[in-house]
Formats: sequence, C-alpha cells, structure tokens
Amino acid sequence: MPNSSPTILLVEDDTATRLYMETWLELEGYRVRAARNGREALDMMREERPTLMVVDLMMPVMDGAELRKRQQESPEFSCVPFILVSGTGDAPRIAQDLGIDDVMSKPCDEERLLDLVASHCQRTSTAGRSEHTLQVHA
Repeated sequence: MPNSSPTILLVEDDTATRLYMETWLELEGYRVRAARNGREALDMMREERPTLMVVDLMMPVMDGAELRKRQQESPEFSCVPFILVSGTGDAPRIAQDLGIDDVMSKPCDEERLLDLVASHCQRTSTAGRSEHTLQVHA
C-alpha cells in the first residue's frame, strides 16, 4: 500500500540539525527523506518527487542556492515548494533572487518549521500551487 503522507526532502549538512528536524517532521506524520548536500538531494528527487523541500543554504558539494537553480531548470521539479533555512543575514535576498517560497533563520524553531511545512503541504494538496509571496521567519 503506498504511503499517502507528504514527503519532505530535508537537505542539511549538519548531522545534529538534520536529525532534530527529521524527528520533528516525522512526529507530525510526514515522510522524510534526508540528504547531506544538494547533490544527494538531486539524486533523491530523481528517485521520488517530494511534496516539499526544506534546504540549508550553506553546504559542501552543492549548496542550497545551486540546488534551487537546478530544481528550477527541471519542469518536473520546478513547482515543488522550497523552504530555505539559513543562519546568514543575506538569505532573504538570495531567496528573493531565486524565487524561493520561504526563508527560515537558524537556529530553527520547531513550531515555526512545522507551521510552514503544514501550510505548504496543504497548499500543494489543493488544486496546485497558488502564487505565494516570500516570507522571512526569524
């Protein structure tokens, strides 16, 4: 029987942060696929299209900005919502330049992350994605 829970592709190079976020999402009933960098995430996306991506900006191998550019180049994946997570002050500008849906500051707030994920998953499950204005969450 296929799993009907939304699939979240979580991309974070810091092991502790990735495990915390993965646990929070799984406890809310989401199916989480975790990658350590953008290259791993691209491979996972090809295996299974996620409902939503939650991506760190600064990572080795391929960072979040490059992953977003690659995502946008693919007709199959360009409409998957993308939440950027970053501890850098220029993340909102980068997100706006790349058409990213939401930005969340590190350290991550569990409640805020879960609210954002729920909002995007609900929007995705209803009649496709509507236009969305960039939101920055501290």
